Amino acid sequence: MPVPDALLKAYAANAGANVFLVQHLDPAVWRAPSPIPKGRTIAAMVAHLHNCGLRYLERTAPDAPVPGELHRSRSTRAEAVRALRAKKRAVLAIVGPVLRGDGRIVGFPYDAAAYLAYYMIHDGHHRGQIVLQARLLGHPIGRATMIGMWQWSARARE
Repeated sequence: MPVPDALLKAYAANAGANVFLVQHLDPAVWRAPSPIPKGRTIAAMVAHLHNCGLRYLERTAPDAPVPGELHRSRSTRAEAVRALRAKKRAVLAIVGPVLRGDGRIVGFPYDAAAYLAYYMIHDGHHRGQIVLQARLLGHPIGRATMIGMWQWSARARE
């Protein structure tokens, strides 16, 4: 598989894992106050996960459909799922051609491959925080969901 395609497939699986996790969260944890001092709610973490990187997409492809930001305290899980899916589509549509072209994401300090890697790492970090916070709130993520996040072939199709 050509490297650009492999990177896009990996990003698709990563983005699908975000959707899968949000879909399988216990509703009780979505806006529950963080048990960590000065911590964010899970809704705020998901909004942050979604909102990061959108400006680079808008700058790179001003005419492409890029989803709007999620509000950190008002967004619902259903809105988050829709937004995360829309972001996945936007990243694949915008970054894919860039990977095969000049490799630049406007305003991002590195190339398009690094953009994908950066946000896969970023997303994984926040998924870990979300999993931990759900556990601390007394609603641990179930075994099937934990395993499901790692089923990359299925997540790439989310």
